[in-house]
Amino acid sequence: MIGATMIESDESTRISVRSALELLSAAYAVHPAFGEAAIVEMGTGVRAAFPDNLPRIRSHRDIVYVNGLYRHGFLVAPSLACMTAEVVLHNRYFPEVMSEDPRERCLA
Repeated sequence: MIGATMIESDESTRISVRSALELLSAAYAVHPAFGEAAIVEMGTGVRAAFPDNLPRIRSHRDIVYVNGLYRHGFLVAPSLACMTAEVVLHNRYFPEVMSEDPRERCLA
């Protein structure tokens, strides 16, 4: 399995030729034998992100939102989960990930 281009798009239903070429070229660069591999399936999806691609923890009333993990979510999710627990349980504030601007929206 290969995945995750850096191409920014809100198209979630079709893979573009550019995205497919980028991913397949990367696989081939890792090992030329991938040139003979069969493509079993190609899928698409979008990752919610803010314009600066940094995650945010936001709270509004009694709801805490954690958004914008972008393509590195699997790396930062454990730390962000701990921070979110601190926000919920101990009313902590983390300026590096908490937004004060209620108009700020996650792009998806």
